[in-house]
Amino acid sequence: MTPELLAELARYPAFPPSAATLIHVAGLDAAAKLIGAWPGQDVPMPKAPGGSNDASRRLWQRLVDIVGSDAAARLVLHYTGDDMLVPNLKIVATQRAHERIRIEFDALVAEGISGRVAVFELGIKHHLSRKAVEKVLKSPSLAITPAAMPTAPSVKPRKLVVKPIDEAQGSLF
Repeated sequence: MTPELLAELARYPAFPPSAATLIHVAGLDAAAKLIGAWPGQDVPMPKAPGGSNDASRRLWQRLVDIVGSDAAARLVLHYTGDDMLVPNLKIVATQRAHERIRIEFDALVAEGISGRVAVFELGIKHHLSRKAVEKVLKSPSLAITPAAMPTAPSVKPRKLVVKPIDEAQGSLF
């Protein structure tokens, strides 16, 4: 997890409050390192910086190795013996991926590629089935442009027309 990616994911509606707290308390760089190292973990925090027994000293040292002593001290003082939730951000990453697919679809259609071919290309690129890509395209957009992506072309609005497959046609071949 990079700080840039974490900052981008913070713009999405599913960004969890626990991640926002980590950023607020430890800083963007330390939060990104922590989420990258311990995603989805409930970390039992020491009651004081440095730890008060062998187990908390080991945990303190692991925390310092990941985020540094300053950020570790801020986290320990904030959580003081409580569990610290480190989110995995899978839902937010999925929201981001769906926005990318919508923008890429709009760009392909604006280039003159048919909707069917665009769905095929996006399925190959993102390792998704046709149905999964169509489901993403039918869901409402969050109107968030992921970083490092061009803005969606405003020339043509997205219109996905999916023709039903005639099962009887398969028996002709």
